[in-house]
Amino acid sequence: MINPKYISIIVQGSVSQEETPRCIESIRGVLPDAEIILSTYKGEDVANLDYDILVQSDDPGAVLIDTLPKHKPVYNNMNRQLVTTKAGLKHATRKYAMKLRSDAILTSDKFLNYFDMFPKRTENYKLFERKIITNALFTRFYIKGTKSQKPVIIPFHISDWWFFGLRNDLETYFLDTELVEEPNFTNYFALEENKAKFNPYGIAKFKFAPEQYFGYSCFARNFDDIYMEDASDFNEDLMEKFREALVNNFIILEFEQSGIYLNKYLYSKNEKFSGDQYLGLYHFHRYENEYKKYCDNDYVITTKDDLWENKNLAYAKLRIYKHIYKLTNPATPLYKKLEQFVIGIPISVITYLIDVLKEKLGVNVRGKYKRGKVRVNKE
Repeated sequence: MINPKYISIIVQGSVSQEETPRCIESIRGVLPDAEIILSTYKGEDVANLDYDILVQSDDPGAVLIDTLPKHKPVYNNMNRQLVTTKAGLKHATRKYAMKLRSDAILTSDKFLNYFDMFPKRTENYKLFERKIITNALFTRFYIKGTKSQKPVIIPFHISDWWFFGLRNDLETYFLDTELVEEPNFTNYFALEENKAKFNPYGIAKFKFAPEQYFGYSCFARNFDDIYMEDASDFNEDLMEKFREALVNNFIILEFEQSGIYLNKYLYSKNEKFSGDQYLGLYHFHRYENEYKKYCDNDYVITTKDDLWENKNLAYAKLRIYKHIYKLTNPATPLYKKLEQFVIGIPISVITYLIDVLKEKLGVNVRGKYKRGKVRVNKE
């Protein structure tokens, strides 16, 4: 296993007086000899934080995404993330590096066990010297559409919560990625010239989600045959390139394998509680299958996922998980908890039992994932 004394950890983002100390304390507990670089903005309160190197950058600002009534404001912090990540990497001194959100928590060093576990690669879209490890939430295979749409493929959407790998590989991924021009990037699909385009992100109108922008930008500048005008510009051929690029350059872990979670999303300790969107993720089981397909036909898959084996019932089962998560989440308002207990959970359980019965009787269940393929554009 890699000795922590060879690891630089870039704790990047704003400083939360509650979450950031917990983040750094967890690093000291799990990787006591690692170099901690706190990369944040000028003016942030960094008193009493246990870092080795402090990097403070000018704040590039954020743009409001969601202005729906009764919703907390949601901002696109992509430029902020990019500034603090790049600045932190430039100050890292060790062979290996981790990019980590300032509200993430390490519970173990299990992720290090996987650094050498998927060594085989193809020559297509092979970019990094070694594979970078990252998170299943939210590395996407597809995204759930609205009620009237089938799921939509999302190429190059690679989770940005945390990354671990060789420092030079993380530099390849981030350092040449340009800041975007705001507010036009965040409001892209609201601009008159783009309103007619299909927007896979629904309420959010950004040109790309931050995760997709980072992933696409890196591979587009290194491979001439990869191009997307915006998030609407996807097709099966591009998705196939992404699938091979992903298993050639990344290792995708869930919490069970990594020991890393975000307190903001308590379901990051058990990804199935994110609900039916779990089906669209590169969860560990899907990653193992993709690795076997593209890189190593002799690889023996170590996981068995009942959702993978029987997608007909997966949607209904994951709805139960999601309602239970809302019920048990301390942040859920009381009236919402009552709603889950009285309506959400009973209805989802009944629906699931009906689908089980139909499955046993050989009747085609209502599950969305049996009826059609993932949507792609025809252009």
